[in-house]
Amino acid sequence: MRRIEQLSAGLDKVCLALAKAGLIGIALVILLQVAVRYGIRSPFAWTEEMARYLMVWSGLLGATCAFRRGLDPVILTVTPSAAPARRGLSRVMLAVAVLIFLLPMLHYSVFGPNWNIERGFLWRGMGRNSPALGLNMALVGSVIPITCLVTLIHCAARVTGPLPSPKGAPE
Repeated sequence: MRRIEQLSAGLDKVCLALAKAGLIGIALVILLQVAVRYGIRSPFAWTEEMARYLMVWSGLLGATCAFRRGLDPVILTVTPSAAPARRGLSRVMLAVAVLIFLLPMLHYSVFGPNWNIERGFLWRGMGRNSPALGLNMALVGSVIPITCLVTLIHCAARVTGPLPSPKGAPE
């Protein structure tokens, strides 16, 4: 197994574990909120905010796992029996589409207009805290560049990996 595939597989395990933990956390926090709201009639202020942040992290980390497994939306399906040139072109188109989508998100997570770091999404988030939990919003928003980087690594592994041979063809 090549290094990029090993890195992709390792990141996938971590992201999947964190996404699962986040989903379990959402369920537990909402269960706590319901129990306290109807049992004590005095709900906590932080439970809804925590569930929201866990949902964002779980959803974005889970999206990287779905991309690695090829469960992302496709416009044109290219089967393994397609000509190698067509399969190669589909990989190039995948890479271009992913780069067009993710590079601006990654760029503006760090930089603002005129490459100014202080106007970037994460830097601006460092000056704010969430209302109920007091979490630094840069911590909450850091999932966006993390997701972009992990998805780019998964894309590199998909694009540079071996082309699947047509069924029945000698390998």
